[in-house]
Amino acid sequence: MSYLVLARKYRPQTFSEVVGQEHVVRTLKNALLQGRLAHAFLFSGIRGVGKTTIARILAKAINCESPSQAEPCNSCQVCQEITSGRAIDVQEIDAASNRGIDEIRELRENVKFPPAKLKVKFYIIDEAHMLTREAFNALLKTLEEPPERVKFVLATTEPHKIPVTILSRCQKYDFRRVPPAILVSFLKGVCHRERADISEEALNIIAREAEGSVRDALSLLDQAISSGVKTAADLQALLGISRPELIENLAKAIINRDLATCFHLANQAYEEGQDLFFVAEDLVKFFRNLLALKNSGGRLSLDLPESELSSLRSLSLDLETEELILFFQTLLQGFEALRRSSVPKLSFELMLAKACQIKQVVSLDEIFAKINELKNLSSREHLSQKPEKEANKPSEAEVPATRKSWETFIAEIKKEKPTLGAILETAEPPDFSQEKLVLNIAEHPLLEDKETQANLSRLAQKFWQKPLELNFISQKTSFSKRQELVERPIVQETLKIFGGRVAQVKIYEKE
Repeated sequence: MSYLVLARKYRPQTFSEVVGQEHVVRTLKNALLQGRLAHAFLFSGIRGVGKTTIARILAKAINCESPSQAEPCNSCQVCQEITSGRAIDVQEIDAASNRGIDEIRELRENVKFPPAKLKVKFYIIDEAHMLTREAFNALLKTLEEPPERVKFVLATTEPHKIPVTILSRCQKYDFRRVPPAILVSFLKGVCHRERADISEEALNIIAREAEGSVRDALSLLDQAISSGVKTAADLQALLGISRPELIENLAKAIINRDLATCFHLANQAYEEGQDLFFVAEDLVKFFRNLLALKNSGGRLSLDLPESELSSLRSLSLDLETEELILFFQTLLQGFEALRRSSVPKLSFELMLAKACQIKQVVSLDEIFAKINELKNLSSREHLSQKPEKEANKPSEAEVPATRKSWETFIAEIKKEKPTLGAILETAEPPDFSQEKLVLNIAEHPLLEDKETQANLSRLAQKFWQKPLELNFISQKTSFSKRQELVERPIVQETLKIFGGRVAQVKIYEKE
């Protein structure tokens, strides 16, 4: 006898055996018990969650010779024929290969005839979204008013492709992804019956990889049992999937901006034969879970082992939401680029490099606290310097006028000599209260030119009606003063908060 794969061997034969679709099962059983069963149904959901299976169980429950509480007995001849696929009144049509108007016309003709043997003729149209527009149009009237003893079930993974005219004629049932916890419990039962010793951690990985599909989970389990898998490590080696500790170590390296470790781990995964596309996908999901956990306030339930949840909680405490969003966004963009890349290893490394370049984000509360500290520090410095500067301080009426004049003067010079204007910007404004304007400025080859000095003096005489005299100070003295300003606590604190650097120092008189 040929081997029967687990996905077929453990296919549910009654409503009670269906996994994870209680909302659909409950409604259909109530409809059967109350005699309020519709003539057309649309079952929609991802692959492998029980759409065709429940359609077959429904066909048995309607036609069973001795049903019990809307459950088929699976013992009578009718149930056995439907289970084995021999019942001529239960027809399964694959719309992917029978999608044209001719096939639907043939169906319309057959619908007119009464059931050959069963109480109700049952049509299951699988992958219904594959039907052509003309085929859907040909089916409309039959679907709306079929003969009394005919039922239709349309199954699809893409309900958005079904015309609204068809949708309005069917009762719609949405099949959900089966939660990992339910899948693991189901797989444990299968392992027990198959006498397979596979660890729960490995079953958790199978449930996660199946993404809510029971058929996918059973196919993976079948492969694992055939390969002699016992532990999670065995399963990861078999399927070529990334280990949780690899993803966690990569995430920690990114958070620490440790690009060397990221490259080492990426190369390690590559040499082990892991698909970097799936490694990248798992890494994106890891940061998604971090972000979700950080902002859930404990209300979010993640279907992950406790060891992984504990690690996520620990990492999320030291990260700001804004920083996690930047990581998530950068890695997701890199993942999309990796999908299209012809050099996946290089694209993966570039994704890691970009993530490591993200600057550390400081919370707004911390920034506001630092700003308040800087304000207090600035106030103290101002008070300590006030007596010293008071004697040389110009009058309130004079300061704005002279300041404006000096800036205007430099602007005029910039129109003709931009370089000269830029040099003058670095100097302190001259003292306008004296008979003669004396400009203290650092030595510069351009200012040593006699013609330049004469032009400056002429323009100053015209602008202020006073002569301008240049007083050169050594570059060392000028540098020391600027260095002193840069090293002030208020400047250093500001640089520390915003992560910047001093590009240029301009010295102005205090107003």
